[in-house]
Amino acid sequence: MENIVLNKQTKTLLLMLLVSFVSALFAWYLQRVLSGLTTLYFSYDLNIKAILHLDGTTFITPASSQAWTHDAVVTINLAAPIMNLFLGLAVMALFIFSRRKSLSMAFFLIWLMVYSFTGIFGSFVENNLGRTGLYTVSKLMDIDVVFQIIFVVLALYFLYIMGLAIGKLVMLIIPEKFKKEDKIDTIFFLTVFIFPWLLVLVVTLKGLSTSTMFTYLIGLIVLLPFNWMQGPEKKGLHLKTMPGFLRIDVLSLLVYLFGILLLHQILGMGMSL
Repeated sequence: MENIVLNKQTKTLLLMLLVSFVSALFAWYLQRVLSGLTTLYFSYDLNIKAILHLDGTTFITPASSQAWTHDAVVTINLAAPIMNLFLGLAVMALFIFSRRKSLSMAFFLIWLMVYSFTGIFGSFVENNLGRTGLYTVSKLMDIDVVFQIIFVVLALYFLYIMGLAIGKLVMLIIPEKFKKEDKIDTIFFLTVFIFPWLLVLVVTLKGLSTSTMFTYLIGLIVLLPFNWMQGPEKKGLHLKTMPGFLRIDVLSLLVYLFGILLLHQILGMGMSL
């Protein structure tokens, strides 16, 4: 009898691993396209030619061009982080206000939050270490090196805080059988969060630059708090527990897979406005 229970739980974990991985991969592609399109929109508006592809945005207009004014540099470099902030907050609000979610939708929203907040604070850390992007904005604004270091530390701290916030929401929808002493079960955490996160990195590794990969790895700061997060007080927010694998999840996964192939193809060819 115990073996039957273990086999059933193993199958459930493997199924959730599949759903989490496909949801994470689609969320990753979607977040990159939305970030890139935001940058393209503002660069086009400022007469700066750019192409969005798998590795990010490449600017065709040379840095020596008069089009790269002070305002253009600030606007273009801040466009994607600000978009990610609004996207992350909007997805978090949607997650909270939609009390009942399918398995695939719950994982998709969780991953979209993870990648959105990583896109803000993770890219800020990487840009300052690599002296690109937002670092250029800091130099234009004459921000001292000491303050830049403080901002990097704050960015890492905010990443951790976002991890705590998302972790609280995750604890509200996880079935009790995947909790241990009011904390997420370690095997469940590794199977449905860390392993899919690593799989997405492996699948997309070929098209990633060193800076993009570093930003992705910083996202681990968002995921780690899930492992020791406790559920919020019962009098607070109430969300429905994730249901089992339903027919709507089959449809959702097919949509996610189609979206992944489509976005990969579009980014592979390059996109410009």
